[in-house]
Amino acid sequence: MSEKPLRGGRAADDGSAARIPRDAIAGTGVLLFCLAAYLVTLTFKEAPPALAQNVQPATFPRLVLAVMAVLATVIIVMSFRLPDKQPKPIRLMVWPSAAVMVGFVIAFEILGILPAMMLLCFGLPMLWGEQRLYLIIPYAILFPLAIYGLFAVVLGVHFEPSPLVFW
Repeated sequence: MSEKPLRGGRAADDGSAARIPRDAIAGTGVLLFCLAAYLVTLTFKEAPPALAQNVQPATFPRLVLAVMAVLATVIIVMSFRLPDKQPKPIRLMVWPSAAVMVGFVIAFEILGILPAMMLLCFGLPMLWGEQRLYLIIPYAILFPLAIYGLFAVVLGVHFEPSPLVFW
């Protein structure tokens, strides 16, 4: 019996209904997580203006959750438009990448936010096989500076100075 393509590129027998795309299920899970985490932020107490650094404790988590929710919604919508492909197996590179990110957390405590972000932005592309230093070096310098500028200058978030770096 021949298979007929259904919406989203899936194939099914003549009498069966279309399945919900796997990405739509994952996106819905992310949306449910965002909802639960947002509800947790409703319990955060307001900080006094002198301690809030222009940003209340719930502001940043809610901003991150909003971005996650928008991206999850895009994934859900796109999952019904794109063909459902067989997922590729997870490459072994995931584990060294995770180790580098754990190293970032440790470096953050020792070196401070800016040097740690620069090391991360330099190390991960190198680990992943990127060899064009003329792209990696500007990225490793400019991206952390932009992130630091957004939080430290625009949002007024204070970062504790590290014991080794004095800026």
